[in-house]
Amino acid sequence: MPSDFLIDLIDHKRRVSTYLQNVANALVGRAVVHDNSKFSAEEYEPYEQAFPGLQKYAYGTDEFKAELRKIKPAIHPEYFKSGIEGMNLIQLVEMTCDWIAASERSGTDIHKGLLMNKERFNIDDQLFGVIERTVVELTWKSDAYQPDPNTLYPDMLMTGPFSNEKGK
Repeated sequence: MPSDFLIDLIDHKRRVSTYLQNVANALVGRAVVHDNSKFSAEEYEPYEQAFPGLQKYAYGTDEFKAELRKIKPAIHPEYFKSGIEGMNLIQLVEMTCDWIAASERSGTDIHKGLLMNKERFNIDDQLFGVIERTVVELTWKSDAYQPDPNTLYPDMLMTGPFSNEKGK
């Protein structure tokens, strides 16, 4: 008969798994609807007009910022009245993925873009660190990040009775 601890552990894992699946489902939902508003008349036309300038000017330049002002209501962090502070974690992950994709499209180094966004959106150091580590996790664009392909969590060595280590 399994111990109370084992029963509790399995129940806890099931509960955590359920919530993680909810997060995954929410992210898939966000992926499906991301930028759908840009097809609306209110956003499509301003973006269509600003697009050449956004493509022409380097991210962070005064000219680029002038183009952004033309479409300010449609830019995600500005969509929230309190900016990034008004977002939940799901929305922050979507925004981070959006920034990665935008940096790839524009050829801007993601870490340089992150620093510009930190200043632009007044992101505090703690949240910036979370966003930056998430970018590294998603892109592996850091010499410091070299995941161990033999573990699920590269920077955590699992030990104990369920470890994949031999002899432990």
